[in-house]
Amino acid sequence: EFGGCCSCDNTTISIAIFEIYGGRIQDLLNRRNRLKVLEDGRGEVVIAGLEEFEASTPEDFLALIEAGQNNRTTHATEANDESSRSHSICQVLFRDSESR
Repeated sequence: EFGGCCSCDNTTISIAIFEIYGGRIQDLLNRRNRLKVLEDGRGEVVIAGLEEFEASTPEDFLALIEAGQNNRTTHATEANDESSRSHSICQVLFRDSESR
């Protein structure tokens, strides 16, 4: 139980991963599609076009994280052959499936 409001049985978990690199924002789980950062009417930041993927099992969750990590932009540097040259953001979303 999570604070008495929901349980694991009625909670879905989704994940979305994107990177910021060289002024570009790309969806790391959806063919590196270009994304846009927008502000909604309430002044909150929205990543337009970012796709979420449901993770039904712990194995699904870890596979999505690994896929996102493998799609990050990397380049060789003097200190490292495969240095990440981007910032990646992983969003994990917990939703009550009974209130959809």
